Amino acid sequence: MAEPTKEFPIRRYLKGQVTDTSDIVVVEEPLEIRLHGEPFQVLMRLPGLEKELALGFLFTEGIVQKLSEVITIHFCGTATDPTLPPNVVDVNLTETALARRGRRHLEVSYSSCGLCAKEAVSEIVSQVPPVQSDLSVTPPTLLAWMERLQEAQTIYRDTGGTHGVALATPGGDFFCHAEDVGRHNAMDKVIGRALFERRDLTAMVALLSGRISFERALKAIRAGIPILAAVSAPTTMALELARELNLTLVGFVRGQRLNVYTSPERIRM
Repeated sequence: MAEPTKEFPIRRYLKGQVTDTSDIVVVEEPLEIRLHGEPFQVLMRLPGLEKELALGFLFTEGIVQKLSEVITIHFCGTATDPTLPPNVVDVNLTETALARRGRRHLEVSYSSCGLCAKEAVSEIVSQVPPVQSDLSVTPPTLLAWMERLQEAQTIYRDTGGTHGVALATPGGDFFCHAEDVGRHNAMDKVIGRALFERRDLTAMVALLSGRISFERALKAIRAGIPILAAVSAPTTMALELARELNLTLVGFVRGQRLNVYTSPERIRM
């Protein structure tokens, strides 16, 4: 596997002094996802957890709906397979899942078709079922998990160039995290890992190191994750979507505070 960071020569200005030194920089590389050998999507990502990223991406895009629809998933990271170049994940799906591939990137089409925000949310609400989960957590639990995520972000501490995402269960039996140059990739990586381990995503909380965007709220909803908490703010479209599809959004989870924006019954005050 490629290293996640590299040293890069720089010229640093600090308090009037100039020095030639080096900095640690996060690695960004393309990953091509193929379906039955045919190119499907290229993601710019941090090396690592390639199979998890591919599975999580296909799941949160609505193409794969359960693990049994994945026949095989193969990552060629060292060019040992002569039929695949490096950095390719080839996924074989059932015919049922393969038929859904034309449904991907609903949110991307909105920027070119003239829909307003309300119409975009309405279209998704008509196609994606609301979150169904009785999961609830306390504010101290969310605050403690957010601190744990920040402690786990070792690549960010070295480079300042990654986003972090974690999944956790209130019982404490599961906590996984991932970092990536793409905030969506980090989310797909932890979701993919949970799917590989056959975990119940409806019994998990997702934690984000940055803001809550519309796309990440949609990924949580498609995965069935009931609570999405972030150290920063949500956007208006994320809030609209969460309100319509019963996702609990919690923002500004830091220090001794947090804001609950939607479906507050899942946060036991």
